[in-house]
Amino acid sequence: MPMKLRCTALLVLLALSAMPALAAPKVPDPSAPGLSGSQRLQALLDRVRLEQQKLKTLEARFVQHQESSMLAAPEDSKGVFSYASPDRVRWEYQQPSPITVVIQGDRMTTWYRDLRRADLVKVGRYSNQVLKYLGASGNMQTLVDYFTVKLSMPAKKGDAYRLELVPRYARISKRLKSMTIWVDPEIFFPTRMQYVEADGDTTEYEFRDLKKNAPIPADRFVLNLPKDVKTRTIDLGEGKEGKEPKSRP
Repeated sequence: MPMKLRCTALLVLLALSAMPALAAPKVPDPSAPGLSGSQRLQALLDRVRLEQQKLKTLEARFVQHQESSMLAAPEDSKGVFSYASPDRVRWEYQQPSPITVVIQGDRMTTWYRDLRRADLVKVGRYSNQVLKYLGASGNMQTLVDYFTVKLSMPAKKGDAYRLELVPRYARISKRLKSMTIWVDPEIFFPTRMQYVEADGDTTEYEFRDLKKNAPIPADRFVLNLPKDVKTRTIDLGEGKEGKEPKSRP
């Protein structure tokens, strides 16, 4: 998985969970009559945040759609996403290429199974941000603080709420042009998102068959690499890449 795709996975986790903290214990209703636009947006964010606070585990099938100047044609990837509180994540890409990504704390391992190669990544502050959001702690005013957010209400029953986000600051817009998040109206959880990078590349994730708080075996997040897999170390926290690929001892 290229570095860009690895960062994509982290950004998606961030988007899934970057919702503001609740200001009151009552259950917010974004469809309640009489709300202003800003009140309706806050009610939706608060409701999603409430669901995030209950999250201990999450498992879902995902479809990733990419359009890029580096790709000859749009590309779809399919697999399974798993998360267990507070800091364990696994992306299992099954099609078209078998790739496994496991995150524990500040370390991420990407195993390209058909290439017999793995990247051991120290994700540093990026992981800390992601796991903070997934852990449902702290003040999550990220969306409204850093993005201009436009809410589109469901056009008919069963349609999703749609959040369109545009960065407020140049330091963000240098990397991200826009982001769109779809929130399921029944479970109040993001099930689809699309973001457009500054260079026009587009990535979209759709999560299906979500299973919240179902037991996940601990070994799901353990990655035992075969001895013939070549590895290299990359440090995203420092912005420097480690040594060239070498055989595991």
